[in-house]
Amino acid sequence: MSIQSLDGRLGGASPQTARLLVAAGRRVDEIHDRHFLFVAAPFGPFSRLLAESLRAEGARCSRIILNAGDASDWGPRDAAAYRGHPRRWPSWLASYLAREQVSDLIVYGDSNPYCVAAMKRARRLGVKIHVLEQGYFRPDWITLERDGVNGSSRLPRDPDYFRQMAKFTHDSPHVGVGRIARASVGRIFAYHLMAYLGFPAFPYFRFAYPYSPLLQAGGHIRRFALQHLSGRRTQATLERILSSRMPMFLAILQRPGDSQLVKHSSVKTVTQFIETVLSSFAANASAQAMLVFKCHPLDHGLEDHRGIIRRLAEARGLAERVVYLDGGDLTAIVRRSSGVISVNSTAGLVGIDLDRPTIVLGCATYDIRGMTHQDGLDRFWTQPQGPDPEVYRAYRRLVMATTQINGAYSTARGIDLALPETLRRLLAT
Repeated sequence: MSIQSLDGRLGGASPQTARLLVAAGRRVDEIHDRHFLFVAAPFGPFSRLLAESLRAEGARCSRIILNAGDASDWGPRDAAAYRGHPRRWPSWLASYLAREQVSDLIVYGDSNPYCVAAMKRARRLGVKIHVLEQGYFRPDWITLERDGVNGSSRLPRDPDYFRQMAKFTHDSPHVGVGRIARASVGRIFAYHLMAYLGFPAFPYFRFAYPYSPLLQAGGHIRRFALQHLSGRRTQATLERILSSRMPMFLAILQRPGDSQLVKHSSVKTVTQFIETVLSSFAANASAQAMLVFKCHPLDHGLEDHRGIIRRLAEARGLAERVVYLDGGDLTAIVRRSSGVISVNSTAGLVGIDLDRPTIVLGCATYDIRGMTHQDGLDRFWTQPQGPDPEVYRAYRRLVMATTQINGAYSTARGIDLALPETLRRLLAT
């Protein structure tokens, strides 16, 4: 059968899609049987544009609207609003999945309570689950995985698996998406503004954040102002760190309330991470070693990590050897370091990429023998295990080929890059 005739059976689907389905050994008209349901999505128009691409190939797409921010990003087409209490959400969604014959569920992250319940119901009904997330390798990548991401990823933790499977993959092409921070802030602000304005229409909806968006916005504004005022001091601190001859270890802080901490780690708070690292450093590190805590670039500043670190360091007699840094080039600091400590941040991959010993205190896709230190935090200060470049290259190649997509959610260029490959992988499932 020719591609042209296949194209007709697909109701106008592209020849590329027809070839893809034939190569997968599937009936080419199966695309008409697929209904993609979005429950959560990246801030901005990405989900709406992805749905338009899926519809152009013959699939059905819809979205559950949980607040006015969802409605603003998605638009009125194929939208079903849920205004009920969270405790009734699982049963309501189960009825929707069955009634509307949903074949594929798309969520953004796998830790939001609405997404957790949706994924649980979808599994019971045999619905395929696709999870979008920020990229494991940033800033020019996004993540798309089946069933879960980060600590719930289906990626194995066996270095031999990566060595073997990487032989069958190729290096992924890479195009820079530019600076996305400003665009991301704009998308986030617009979404939450609409959500607040629309609260009367969704009286039971609540954000699953430890701090409200309004408090976080105020915290970001205050932190930005303080960074501007203390810029010279921060630069002087950075220069002192980079020029020092003392062994230096870098502890990477994560955002308070990050799902990576709450769901994928026994270290549930930033303060707990600070206490754990400082106590081990005080008891086991060389008396000549320095410890630097680097603030997360998107920390809202509502928790006084600088003050917490100062008090805990002074109590242990470490005031002159422990530094808090709010800013600075992460790559330069990692290059200078003797080792990197993280809960499970993707920033830990920077340490491995730069051939620095790296330890993970939580659950991360890259916490693999041959890539990260496997002998506990207390031994890390004096006997750190460095990464094996061969294992890391195999890991990176396979992860890039199977879970990463070149692009971004927030910029027009990034979306244009990401949509075609996202569409291809969803249809190839």
